[in-house]
Amino acid sequence: MATEKRALWVEFAPDTLPSTDQMRALFLGSYPVFRDMDPVEYKCWWVEQEAGRWGALYVFRSAGELDQYLSSERWTKVIPEKYGCVPTWRVMEVGAIVSKAMISRGEESWLSG
Repeated sequence: MATEKRALWVEFAPDTLPSTDQMRALFLGSYPVFRDMDPVEYKCWWVEQEAGRWGALYVFRSAGELDQYLSSERWTKVIPEKYGCVPTWRVMEVGAIVSKAMISRGEESWLSG
């Protein structure tokens, strides 16, 4: 069904990967954009320094809203220009979404330990 939630797995593999702290600064700068993206219910950024990759997992309210995002100028032009490479991606069906905490500020979102 076109209205069911969809997940978007995004992966960037730039020639040079910034440090984790530099990546966090980039992610934090993007937090206001994410906050204002109504179709996106969830986003988790990730960095895999050893492999030289980073990306995000998004959960969209519906397949239609995800399709609109994938055809948007932000996705096709702004994102590749901002991060210096075109990401690979795939769309997946969404299973259960479980969260132990709600994050309402980018500064509070880093988990470590």
